Amino acid sequence: MKKYLLCGLVFLSSGYIYADGHSSAEASKKHENNFAYLSTYTIPAGSNPATLEKSLLRNVQDLKDEGYNNCGLLRHAFGGDRAFYSYCYFDSWEQFAEINDNVSNADVRQLYGDHEDRLVAVDEKNLGPSKYLVMATYSFGPYLTMAERGERAKILFDIYDEGFGGCNMMSHVWGPGLEWQIVCGFDSYADFAKKNAALAPLIEPIMTQKLDILSHSDDIMVRVQ
Repeated sequence: MKKYLLCGLVFLSSGYIYADGHSSAEASKKHENNFAYLSTYTIPAGSNPATLEKSLLRNVQDLKDEGYNNCGLLRHAFGGDRAFYSYCYFDSWEQFAEINDNVSNADVRQLYGDHEDRLVAVDEKNLGPSKYLVMATYSFGPYLTMAERGERAKILFDIYDEGFGGCNMMSHVWGPGLEWQIVCGFDSYADFAKKNAALAPLIEPIMTQKLDILSHSDDIMVRVQ
């Protein structure tokens, strides 16, 4: 299953999917960050990841300059694709239109392998600043209504949110995969071990519950910017 930044996206404090050190109060004064633009850039075999990282950092800055609320870059640590993940936030589709109707696509050499974009809604915003992010991606049985899928995603989100002490949840709007992404943070792998210990008793009650999960994947990412 494909991985997203996300993831988001990258991918929060109360106003950010992938929190970058801004406080919830600061974020709420500036932007609502109701939506996010998430991109994945795989690292081609034999290439230098540092070269791609520099190029993507410039791209992230360009996106901020074009009018997105906040953008950042994440790098693969554990999980699926060896990739970089970028994220940008925006408040409304009117803001998205204003940015993209006035952007000029530069003629830039492509250094990445595969590339994927998605637009997501930010449904839950409890994530605080952290060095690392884990993104759990879920899809649910096609026989369920959209409301029923959202309810099952919320059951899972509540467990992650309590275990990690604050997470965010994103849902599909446009792009590949009718999926939900749950994004949580941790500051070190020692902290990650503590979070796993906190999750264990929370997961136990749903082990016999029918959640109709169709697919699931996890990605651990480290913040580049």
